[in-house]
Amino acid sequence: MQRRAEHRKESYDALLAQTGLTLLECVCLGKCLSEQRQSMNLPPQLSLVRDATLYAEALQSRACADASITFRAAVQLHILGKRERRARTRAECRNVLQRMMRTVPGLADAKVCSMRAERCHAIIEQTFATPATRLKARRILHNFFENARRNNWCASNPVAGLQFSTAAERPIAALTIAQVERLLRTLHRQEHAACTAAVALMLWAGVRPYEVARLHWADVDLTERVLYINPAHSKTGGARQVPLRAPLPLILRTAGKGLPQESGVAPRNWTRRWKALRRAAGFERWVPDTLRHTFASYHFKRFGNSEQLQWEMGHTGRELLRTRYLNMRGITAGKAHRFWSTAIWKDTAR
Repeated sequence: MQRRAEHRKESYDALLAQTGLTLLECVCLGKCLSEQRQSMNLPPQLSLVRDATLYAEALQSRACADASITFRAAVQLHILGKRERRARTRAECRNVLQRMMRTVPGLADAKVCSMRAERCHAIIEQTFATPATRLKARRILHNFFENARRNNWCASNPVAGLQFSTAAERPIAALTIAQVERLLRTLHRQEHAACTAAVALMLWAGVRPYEVARLHWADVDLTERVLYINPAHSKTGGARQVPLRAPLPLILRTAGKGLPQESGVAPRNWTRRWKALRRAAGFERWVPDTLRHTFASYHFKRFGNSEQLQWEMGHTGRELLRTRYLNMRGITAGKAHRFWSTAIWKDTAR
């Protein structure tokens, strides 16, 4: 019995090796097979692994997938293809596409190759009500159809030409120097000291709160004075390298002293502790990414290089800086000099 089981396992391993798929991928693909079995003329008695393998081979050969794959099956494969992306990105994509299928009757069983721009526009409008959510849905659906086009499931991307009105966003003001100093004085307190490195990187390196939660001390190079943000740690999936300008080297050298390289920069329960720190500093209402906006505004005032700032923030273009992030009201050259000085950190420690 054991020998037979071992022989079966060897047979399955050999079968998987031929396709280059992992067992997990085969299981996920197997879920799609029930929808595709009739159109692909596969016999019903095959095992799950062999089912999934033949299904994958059929997709790879494009023999009939381009004319038969349903929206539901394409969504499952699309999410599977994002397995290297962070969990939050996959969940956001999955939630948007599944919400469309729940809201729009018949969408799940619609053939991907038959979907046109008018229907995609109606799907987004029917599923989402606000400009912001419609723009996000358009971006995710566009990416979905780009993947479908590359796999020959459709001839073109029907979302490419769709336009939706942009959300009217209120300008987010950068913190004043007085507010920055108030935050730093609170950070110097013993009960909030564990947040020092994480807050400093958000304030003087423009790192997002979710990104800083994924950073380790191995990503901080005090010799070269740079911070490395890996693709798996960034919001957009792209790597970037951010200079560690004053007062970051002093702060990070002290905060990371004696800590192992594999340990996280942010403390445990980071989200809860960051919220408690803000409240202790007197910020009852907090706009998300305020520190990132503060970094961008003082950076541009001090160095005046939008191309460098774009790279450090991980943006693909400078339009987002101009329309959303830069709010220069009240930021003078003297205040920018104070912001980018070691003195502001030392003075608030007294």
